Amino acid sequence: MMLDTKGPEIRTAMLRDHKNIQIDKGQEVKVVAVGAAYTEFEGFKDEATGETVIGLSYASLCQHVKPGGRILMADGSLAIEVRKILSDTELAGVALNSKSLGERKNCNLPGVHVDLPVLGEKDVDDVQAFACKFGMDLIAVSFVQSADDVKFVRKTLDDAGGQGIKIISKIESWHGLINYDEILAVSDGIMIARGDLAMEVPSEKVALAQKMMTTKANIAGKFVVTATQMLESMTSNPLPTRAEMTDVANAVFDGTDAVMLSGETAGGKFPIKAVETMAAIVANAEVGVNSYQTLSFIREFTDRPMTTLEASAGCAAKSVLDVDAGLVVLASRDPAYVRYVCKYRPRVPVLVVTDSPAVARACAPTYAAVPYIADSMPSGRRTFEGEMMLERAVVWAVQAGLCPAGHEVVVIEGVDVGQHRCTPNISIKVAPGRADKYVSPKGSAWYAKTVSLRSTAISLENILDVHQHSARKTKIVCTLGPACWSQEGLSALLDAGMNVARFNFSHGSQESHKEVLDRLRAVAALKGRNIAYLLDTKGPEIRTAMLKGGKNLELQADQRVVLEAVGPDYQTWEGGLDSDGVAHIGISYDKLCQSLKPGNIIKVSDGTLSIVVEEILGDKQLCGRCLNAKSLGQTKNVNLPGVHVDMLVLTEKDVDDLVNFAVRHRLDYVAASFVQSGDDVRFIRKVLDNSGGAFVRIISKIENEAGLEHFDDILRETDGIMVARGDLAMEVPSEKVALAQKMMITKANIAGKFVVTATQMLESMTSNPLPTRAEMTDVANAVFDGTDAVMLSGETANGSFPVKAVETMAAIVSNAETANSYYSNATFIHDHTPKPAGRLEAIGVDASAAVTDCDGLRH
Repeated sequence: MMLDTKGPEIRTAMLRDHKNIQIDKGQEVKVVAVGAAYTEFEGFKDEATGETVIGLSYASLCQHVKPGGRILMADGSLAIEVRKILSDTELAGVALNSKSLGERKNCNLPGVHVDLPVLGEKDVDDVQAFACKFGMDLIAVSFVQSADDVKFVRKTLDDAGGQGIKIISKIESWHGLINYDEILAVSDGIMIARGDLAMEVPSEKVALAQKMMTTKANIAGKFVVTATQMLESMTSNPLPTRAEMTDVANAVFDGTDAVMLSGETAGGKFPIKAVETMAAIVANAEVGVNSYQTLSFIREFTDRPMTTLEASAGCAAKSVLDVDAGLVVLASRDPAYVRYVCKYRPRVPVLVVTDSPAVARACAPTYAAVPYIADSMPSGRRTFEGEMMLERAVVWAVQAGLCPAGHEVVVIEGVDVGQHRCTPNISIKVAPGRADKYVSPKGSAWYAKTVSLRSTAISLENILDVHQHSARKTKIVCTLGPACWSQEGLSALLDAGMNVARFNFSHGSQESHKEVLDRLRAVAALKGRNIAYLLDTKGPEIRTAMLKGGKNLELQADQRVVLEAVGPDYQTWEGGLDSDGVAHIGISYDKLCQSLKPGNIIKVSDGTLSIVVEEILGDKQLCGRCLNAKSLGQTKNVNLPGVHVDMLVLTEKDVDDLVNFAVRHRLDYVAASFVQSGDDVRFIRKVLDNSGGAFVRIISKIENEAGLEHFDDILRETDGIMVARGDLAMEVPSEKVALAQKMMITKANIAGKFVVTATQMLESMTSNPLPTRAEMTDVANAVFDGTDAVMLSGETANGSFPVKAVETMAAIVSNAETANSYYSNATFIHDHTPKPAGRLEAIGVDASAAVTDCDGLRH
């Protein structure tokens, strides 16, 4: 059980008549430090004179901020730059953006050491009268800024009998980062509290801070929790965004011990679904972790000499890998040794056998640790009672699905509390039952995997120096639409960093796209900018048919439905309830009944309705059952996960768009939707070449299971790859998307083919000026994965902040590039490139090595 403190906070004061005040960009604002009187002081805006006064609860404001500093209010949605300190309690500032500001909004002071106690009066009471009184296990302390803060919390706990309560320091401020090493040394665990942290440091620095803190905690053997906006969209939606899918997975790849849900479970509509989704993503991400690399890295950077216990823990973790064990069993009453064993992040569960409830609870936030409470712990080593206890524990683990039957089990025993110089007894047993007859190809468990090494090297300077970034190398693809296709809008996108303009032919006519193309080319010529132009095909798609009277069809969970393959008539055929009350839904895919079989899942309307196939009734009809309730509209998109859709990769419309637009108007790229095989790419190449479009390069969009299965064949034929996460996340489970992304990018890197990562990268910026924390790290991790370009879709086509979205994207990728370990990445790609290499590739390797060796990236 964990108590999370309210912590020190700064808020705006009340407002006159409790009415919001409109702050306009460039407007002068007076900020008054009113301290504890903020619940009585009333700010205001005089509409006649424009005078605006805002009260703040931080009494020492004017002593700690300086001209040029910023005050962020209301989750950063209003930024005020300090211009002049007027007195001990007043300062003058100017608004950097417009905002309708309410009262009692939270405030952040980036770069300022806030002189407030880490525990306020309420916090002390909560800690002593609740956490200590009721035996909480953990306390998460907000806004820890120094080791002294942690020591003060420790004393507060100990004075109230809370010696057994572990302290998690929440790092959510500039000074928490500066003093991170000393905080880590005295804390039991760390929480990367990305909510306020992303207010204190720029969006583009959050991923770097997360990786640095996680890595240091791993090396120190302290558990770390990654928190805030991990599955934020699931507060109101049953599925996470693509950015959230990869954000959670990448936290696991970074080395987090735990991931945290906040509003998703506290106030969301789908709390159970959110936990299930989180569990599925982390479990699948763990499969993709390179445990050999992780073990070697942590051992290499651990201080020497080690204690006997830590050295033996490392040996046990290595034994797990060497024998391909299915479980680690640790018999101990010492929570410290649990930490030592789990520090090396074994790829199998660590079953902690103990008779101590406190040790069992200590397993909760720690990676891999699973408690097994024994009635008593036998004294001495290798006793009959001890052997029987361990035998029962292993049997339980097999029955619980923690260990495969017949697999080796690494057993560690003989560790008593406080005896850190003792020598544990490590042995290998075999779990009961018969093992599956499986032998890894060529004797290596990793032979059939795509090993991805994305090495980062991050310093505190990388994070805290807001001016430090590289000349951006990762390109930005912007989708054009009503939000940006004016001359001014296009000019602003170019200035913000657009490298490739995407024309989405799922919408609009050739005539309307031609107007935008001509306008953009004129603007680019005027600015002397060379950009590329990309046509994205509509591609083969499956949709539901019309509905009687245009009225939604109200479907309930477990309701039987009849699906009918109506082909191109879907635009006139009308579904609905028949006289017996059976729901009929038309589907535009002619070969529906030939492609599906009982047990297949049909996803409708962006996956918000799932139907399981129960019976094929004939060539044109099948019976299914709804897995959830849904008010279904007409002409909704349909996905058939795991099914090879027997449709041409180019429709008649697509061929016309390629020939009469892409070729005629000399576009540079065609992004082909739903590529499923190398034959699809060859067909597109033939269509282009036959119409004089040999110069047009093909980007194959991988967005279904067939595309993944035939990825190697597609990669050989195509010029580039797009990781099209939109439909891909409908075709494969959410928890597999990050794995698919990493595999495709790595293979494309080794093949020397460019790759674009796309869909919902900054989705929240369609309506908000700041990205979510998941989006910040998603974009950065695409760069760490090795993407050549990142793509914006609705963010620039229809969003409220198209230019800000491009600027944010550019800032995140350029900062992520500073953290890449270019030596490691270049070596990895070279090692995995087939030999012998051609002369051009050999020259490229030498040139890249020379740049890295002479630190050319800084010049």
